Amino acid sequence: MEKMIGAVVLEDDPMVLELHRQYLSRVKDISLLGCAKDGDEGLKLIERVHPHLAIVDIYMPGLNGLELLKAIRAQGLNTDIILVTAAHDVDSVQQGIQYGAIDYIIKPFTFARFKKALDSYRQYFIKLRTSKRTMSQQEIDTLKSSSAGRVRENHHLPKGLQQNTLDLIVELIRDKSGYFTTREIAAALGISRVTVKRYLSFLQDNGCLKETLAYGPVGRPMQKFLVNKEMLH
Repeated sequence: MEKMIGAVVLEDDPMVLELHRQYLSRVKDISLLGCAKDGDEGLKLIERVHPHLAIVDIYMPGLNGLELLKAIRAQGLNTDIILVTAAHDVDSVQQGIQYGAIDYIIKPFTFARFKKALDSYRQYFIKLRTSKRTMSQQEIDTLKSSSAGRVRENHHLPKGLQQNTLDLIVELIRDKSGYFTTREIAAALGISRVTVKRYLSFLQDNGCLKETLAYGPVGRPMQKFLVNKEMLH
């Protein structure tokens, strides 16, 4: 049976490109239509094959991922974009959201996270293609929630917290199976422990994290967190 969703991959690193190929072959209902190793070639590929979805690395020769996303929107091409980015690159993620990327995957990523993004997109795609010509507010809200958009946007953020930073932290911790510390997250993202602690406290208050204290022989106990998989998805 023909797969319903056509996808392209834009990635200049041969090893990562091959990883994308392997991962896509394991995801239901998605067919790889082509690959490109730079942004200029990628834009031509999208113009030629009109894929439903493009998985795009932000840092590429020629047009980078964000410039490509802007070019696609300017031309009115009906291709959805999942951006791939480095974990510490807050500004790029924020711009990607503003330009309409439906999701982003932080390097290095697991197959589970990759599949989660594609499964979410497939649900969004099916709902959009099978919807009536008019939609109720509830149907629009359901469609939005399945479009792999911004994480936990249904919460009102306290003053001083930014959605893009929250998204980065959530993307980093969502697949963690064990306990982690504020120090580990701060080091991975290149931001202060004080800042990270505020976001982790927010997630904990909303039931997304569980906290425990690890006691050593001397000094203060170390605060550790565990992801609540039922809430953070």
